[in-house]
Amino acid sequence: MLDGLRARGIERGDILHTAQSLFHDHAPANRHGLASCWIRRSSGRDGSGATPSTAETPRCDFRFDSLAEMVEAHRGSLPRR
Repeated sequence: MLDGLRARGIERGDILHTAQSLFHDHAPANRHGLASCWIRRSSGRDGSGATPSTAETPRCDFRFDSLAEMVEAHRGSLPRR
């Protein structure tokens, strides 16, 4: 996968994997050395939702409770015009 992206000029450091599932998304992103953003839609609820739990909590570089919250954080990081 990454070789195909690299052929298009996209490097590993250009990718921010953004997803909900720690098991299906963030654990594999960790294995591939990708930065990741966890959209924790189940914030405030116990358990791992509909996906299996992971033995260890994967590293997530960012965490938000919704995509809207992520957008607001991104907007806040941009220079004002």
